[in-house]
Amino acid sequence: MKCPLPSYSTSKVAEVKLNNTFILFDAGGVSKSEEWMKAHEAIENAVNGMSWPADSKRGLVIPQIVSIKKGQTYTDKNGKTMVWKGPKDHILRNGVVPLKLLFRKHLKDAGWNSEEPLSLGPYFEKIRTDKTLAQVFRYPVRPAEVIRDPLHEGVGDFDFWLRSTGGFRTVIEWETGNISSSHRSLNKICLALMGELIDAAVVIVPSNRLNVHLTDRVGNIRELQPYFYFWGAFGRSLKKGLLAVIEVEQDDLVKSVDERDFIPRGDDGNAFRLANRKTKTPRARKRAKPNA
Repeated sequence: MKCPLPSYSTSKVAEVKLNNTFILFDAGGVSKSEEWMKAHEAIENAVNGMSWPADSKRGLVIPQIVSIKKGQTYTDKNGKTMVWKGPKDHILRNGVVPLKLLFRKHLKDAGWNSEEPLSLGPYFEKIRTDKTLAQVFRYPVRPAEVIRDPLHEGVGDFDFWLRSTGGFRTVIEWETGNISSSHRSLNKICLALMGELIDAAVVIVPSNRLNVHLTDRVGNIRELQPYFYFWGAFGRSLKKGLLAVIEVEQDDLVKSVDERDFIPRGDDGNAFRLANRKTKTPRARKRAKPNA
């Protein structure tokens, strides 16, 4: 799809698009259940309800990535016209945190909860006492020694979760963080499904057309797809459980060299590193020396 490049004043109404839902595995036919259908509908409604700016009725229309070369002008966050003097191009691109917050607002309005801790304690205890389950061995001890000591059980919270009145448990991971975070989320989900702690899980990532205009190296559909069959093979070991990856995308892009039009970027992760790669700001020095 070729996106038009209108100005903000002439942009048509646009919604975030839920491009594809990829079912990586569907053990026990979870996708046929009414609970899953309702959960997917809630996700789709939340995605379609997102817009930028946040209070706009035109949908999510974002500026495309742009490189400001030496000698070219742009408008900074304070509305001041600037001439770029750096040796390398000044890249204007969109942040990602506000997108997650917009999605959270719509899910919360639909009754979902956020930041649900995952405790693997009960499942790990079951593994340590049930010899028919997968075990970890200590090498080169002879004979092979099964590790019975408690392992580290913390894997972080789920971004969003919902337990239906019938007990159906769905979790969502909104992945616009670093691509490595997307892999951790999928592995965490597999652990929860293996331990029968959830029934269905969804990971949401940007499409290739959206990803390029966001903070560099965020989770994206292209870099996850080579692993789809790997996670699918894992699903064949389950009696019940569904794992889906949802691809989302903006409908429209606009041309702009005004930093105020772009979705704000954070000061952590790749956004911080990119902004301070060649700088010697006091904050950069402080972040580089955590013990200072």
